[in-house]
Amino acid sequence: MDHWDLYSAVKFPGIGDTDMKTPVFSGITLFGDNIELMKSYMKPRRCWVIVVAGYDTSLPADEIKKALTDHFRSCGAIAKVEMPRHPVESSVIIVGDDANEKALELNGSEMGGRKLVVTARPFPMLKRKDVPFA
Repeated sequence: MDHWDLYSAVKFPGIGDTDMKTPVFSGITLFGDNIELMKSYMKPRRCWVIVVAGYDTSLPADEIKKALTDHFRSCGAIAKVEMPRHPVESSVIIVGDDANEKALELNGSEMGGRKLVVTARPFPMLKRKDVPFA
């Protein structure tokens, strides 16, 4: 099966005037409005798991995920924020060659008045398939 069968030419604002091939599912782009993630998928890069502790665990999970996404957005394309049922620490999966270095610079930074403890490790190598991060 040709992998381009699942792709469609889509124009994205801010990327240029040329069409890019991007995966689609039922007419909806798999990347949503996350242009950085789409660019990272088109150009293979390293993926990192950033483990974060020290945030306010009394907040609702949705608020914590949004706060972590906003806090680590400058490090690279945020692929996913994973939170355990009883959060003590969360994992932020970031795509970017030097995302680990940028994330480690945020160790000791404050989020919601609390100091974060940040560690990084490489994400297990993924093979590029029809659907990213499947």
